[in-house]
Amino acid sequence: MLALPLSAVSGDENKTFLSRLYELYGAAVLNTANQILNDRQQAEDVLQDTFVKIIPLLERLRELDPDERKGYLIQTAKHVSYDKLRKIKKEKKAAEKQLEASEAYELDLAGGYDADTLYKAVAQLDERERYVIYARFEAELTYEAVAAQLGVSETNARQIMSRALKKLRELMKGE
Repeated sequence: MLALPLSAVSGDENKTFLSRLYELYGAAVLNTANQILNDRQQAEDVLQDTFVKIIPLLERLRELDPDERKGYLIQTAKHVSYDKLRKIKKEKKAAEKQLEASEAYELDLAGGYDADTLYKAVAQLDERERYVIYARFEAELTYEAVAAQLGVSETNARQIMSRALKKLRELMKGE
């Protein structure tokens, strides 16, 4: 678990000190990250990242008493964990935008269908399906917001959208 940080440390004294920090505080760092991320694998990544991040600060950490060291490591783990959460959120938003683009492509509104044909097809959907289509494509709401408006889970909102798009494709083929 500590191979990566140790390989980045020069000098036996620094390696020994970093190993000792890991032995003493590694579990606390891991637990802190896991509480924030609720994902053991991500928490293990944060553990590694935290110890890599403190390598340039080993001399300063030597000067601190044990409680201050632990506090510093925990605080660093919190910062690294929140950075990781932001990154995960950003990646999720990017994936959602990509999904939105593929949904719009699947609907293939540019495929020779006029607005009148589309409106007639949308009118044949049930109320929730019409709302989801409107909310996603016209109001540009996120699935999270659509789900909150409907009082359903985000997964359920995605399923409603998927069924609505499938019905629209079928209805528009028949026109």
